[in-house]
This record gives sequence, structure tokens and C-alpha cells, in this order.
Amino acid sequence: MATASASVPDHVPAERVFRFDFRNDAALRSDPWGYLATLKDLPDIFFSPDLGGYWVVTRTPLIDDVFSRHDLFTATSLAIPKIDSPIRLIPNHYDPPDHTAYRKLLANGLFSPRALSTLDADTRSFARALFDGFAPGVCEFVHEFAYRLPIDIFLELMGADLAHRDECLAFVKGVFRGTTLEETHAGFAAADAFVRRWLTEQLDDPGRNRGKMFQGLIAARIGGRPLDFDEIYAITMMLFLGGLDTITSQMTHIMRFLAENPEHRQHLVENPAAIPVALEEMLRRFGISFIGRAAAADFTYHGVAFRKGDPVCAATPIAGLDARAYPEPLAVDFGRAGRGRVKHLGFGAGPHTCIGAHLARTQLRITLEELLPRMPGLAVAPGAKIENLSGSTMMLRSLPLIWSA
Repeated sequence: MATASASVPDHVPAERVFRFDFRNDAALRSDPWGYLATLKDLPDIFFSPDLGGYWVVTRTPLIDDVFSRHDLFTATSLAIPKIDSPIRLIPNHYDPPDHTAYRKLLANGLFSPRALSTLDADTRSFARALFDGFAPGVCEFVHEFAYRLPIDIFLELMGADLAHRDECLAFVKGVFRGTTLEETHAGFAAADAFVRRWLTEQLDDPGRNRGKMFQGLIAARIGGRPLDFDEIYAITMMLFLGGLDTITSQMTHIMRFLAENPEHRQHLVENPAAIPVALEEMLRRFGISFIGRAAAADFTYHGVAFRKGDPVCAATPIAGLDARAYPEPLAVDFGRAGRGRVKHLGFGAGPHTCIGAHLARTQLRITLEELLPRMPGLAVAPGAKIENLSGSTMMLRSLPLIWSA
């Protein structure tokens, strides 16, 4: 996103100022994690004058704090650079205790076992259908699978017509991949127009919509009352924006890694029960999200003086590459956690831990279970130029794959 460098605030010491632009840096297009791993040589917390000026946290335990300590780092301001927007997503833009009530509502309704009871079967069915649509032994994975599986499953859960897929993908790209503030604003405006139009149509006759997630939203109660339109709108916007990019982005990097590393891939083909644990290691290694917070007050934290409103970046790819937390962090080691799950911050931490984590893990797991055995000899197509798209999340522009049909 093209923004002029900000002047460095008076409370920021010169020795903590380093340039870092996660939206535009050319190094993030070719080798993002190799570049991000070099941040270990910078202070634990430094200030970048790019993107309007913001603090960057580089150590896993401190990033955990930024996610978890809402008394210091508020979620009411998430965008870097700051975007003045009247849209407040529920529960993303709320701190406890307001956040707590809404999160409980979502966990017990929209993301409950009942609402997601068909998730496994639906994901498997959609994945097989998409694979069957590939030309024999070849696909462009990003557009033919990674973009389509998460949005088709989400639209099904929301009871939305799959014909809306392309319109939704267009505004998601604007919001997450905008290269200028104008493009990002246009993405939000298009999302707002779509959600208001679609939601108004659904609420005219809510019984007609059989989507389990949508019905959970209609049945939800907070303080004993049903949600009003503004609340339903704010939650629906959160779902459409939060559910249509991150899984797609994560999927592209995991499939590229497995296409380029046959020993890791064969291990999962021969040991499908190992996929859930292996997936956690890949989520750690290939973090994708640059998440914003803001200083909730004036305070000093780990020797750094923050001023109220200072933007703060807590990045999951940086957290996963901290050598103090993960020895040899650039290596993918499926045995890193022994028999347990690798602890990482791929889904955040604390009160704002991603409520859709189970949804994401299920889609990623089933993708590997269904595709890997059907793609013997999987590899990236020879001569393919692989480019990472930077933004608030990182994903591949394209991923041409070949295998023995």
C-alpha cells in the first residue's frame, strides 16, 4: 500500500527506528519468511516509519502479550496504516468485557458442533468435486482450488447462493490486497454494499435461509434479547471478511511446501493420522497474518515507551520464526512437538484467538487427506515463477502444479 513515511514521534528513540513495510517490501514477494527471519537481528520491539508509522514486535512471548493483554493493546484499532472507518466488526473490534459476551454467543451458536456438524462431510465432498474438475495431472492450485473451497463451504454454511462467489472474492481481494488506500477503501465499500443487500434480503424471510451458520445468527441472544440489524450486520461482515482469505492464503503455502518436499509429502501419504500434528508445524512455519493493535494508554513495556493510540503490529509469521522459541525456525520438522501439538500463534492468542480455528484446521486437514493420495509425484510445474502477494495476509499469486495422472 503506497503511503508516505511518517515522521518519527518524539517518544521513539532513534536506536529503535528501522524501515519495515509489510505491504510493499519487494523482499516479501520472493522469500517472505527468509526475509522475516532476519528481523531477529533487530530489537525485540522497533518502530517503522512506513505505513503511517507503527511499532513491530519480533519475539514470540511479546507477540503473545500483544494478542492477550487488552489492558495494554486494544483491538479497537486494527488497520495498519490506520483507516478511518465507521464499520466496527463484532467481535474483532471489541475488548473484554463487551467482546466476551459476543464471542460466547458465536461459540455457542455459529461455531457450535451443531452448526458445523456437516463440516467434515461437506469439505470432503467439495474437495473431491474440485479435484475431479482438474485437467488430468495439472492444475493452477490457487484459482482452481484454494480460492474456491473455503468460499464455497462458507457460502453453504451461510445459506448464500454460490453464484455470489466471484463478487465476494473481488471485495476480499480489495480489502486484503489493496495496494493503495483507495483500493482498500473500495474493497470495504463493496463488502459493505454486498453484505447490506444480501442481509436485508435474508432477513425479509429468515426461515427461507437454511444455512446453519445463518440460522445460528438469527437464533442468537445477548442479554436475553435477539440481535438487532446493526449487530447482525457487524457479525456478518466479520464472517465474510475473516472467512474468505486466511484459509485460502494458508492453503497456498502449505501445498507449495509439500509439492517441493517429497519426503514430507510421502510421510503424510503413508501416515495420514500424522496430518493434524504436521499441520500445526506448517501453520507455525508459514504464518501469514500481520495483525494490528493500538496502545490502549500511555505506558512503558519492556523498556519501550508507548503512547495511547500508537499502532502495533503483531505478526504471526514473525512469531513463528523466533529462534528463541523455535530452534532452527525455518526448518519444517513434523516431529518438533513429539506426540503433542506444536504451540504457535497462527490463530492468535488470548480473548481474540480465532474463533474459526476449528473451521480452518478442518478444511486444511481434509484438503491434505483428499488431495495428496490423488497426486502422486506432485511437483510445481517446471519454469513456474512463484510470487508471494503481500498485504495484511500473505498468499501466492499462482501455484501451477503437476502430478502423475
